Amino acid sequence: MSMDSKEFSPLFYRIAAACCAYYVVAQLLQEIIFHMGINDSASGEAEILQRLTFADQLRAAALLLGFSLIPILAAYAAVALRRFPLRPATSVLGFSFALLFVGSEAGVRSVDLFLVSKKWAIAYKTTTDPTIRAGIARQIQTWDDAVGAFYFALLGAHLLSSLCFALATWNRKSFWDRIVAAGFAATTVECASRLAEAYLGQTWLTGLNYAAYFPIVLLNFGTLAVWLWRQASNFPPGFRRESPAS
Repeated sequence: MSMDSKEFSPLFYRIAAACCAYYVVAQLLQEIIFHMGINDSASGEAEILQRLTFADQLRAAALLLGFSLIPILAAYAAVALRRFPLRPATSVLGFSFALLFVGSEAGVRSVDLFLVSKKWAIAYKTTTDPTIRAGIARQIQTWDDAVGAFYFALLGAHLLSSLCFALATWNRKSFWDRIVAAGFAATTVECASRLAEAYLGQTWLTGLNYAAYFPIVLLNFGTLAVWLWRQASNFPPGFRRESPAS
């Protein structure tokens, strides 16, 4: 059975746009918190104690919601459904890689917040036994190292998803399609740059990646939120999805 994006109501696209907008707000909150003194590059005891601060846990919870209960995956699904009739291969591949990316982010961030920050870090702070503290510190460091290694696959999935959606949404006749495609293309380049920095030793990219991160998030997901909202307005007035024949 063929998939027609018109089978999905305007409300679906508005919900997807709202999830996309929430993701931008969560990322903005993270930027503000980082500028208030939370150090994303902290290590050792400073990183462990930082995990216990309200600001860091607020940041972590806001982003986790963006990958779980207010899922950015809804936005990716809406893009895939809207573009499937025109570019089925890149739409399906884009959503498949997005599912891997979002699922991985949700899993990693859940463990990081509810186990590492809310249990291990608290245990580290409350114990007075130096041997136990050293053991907990080693656990947390091992977790951080494992996440760093896992992010190769996670960023790779994000890169491939963004590349596929850049191809799926490109339409030289539509201004908004071009803007959204450019946002996905920018994210593709940004992911490649982060991979080169972290796994190919190109540390000269560190400052550039840090400076470009939020502007690219805003370009990609901010324009995508508007694009998705506009898709809802393309349905005929009074549109109602018909119930399947029994």
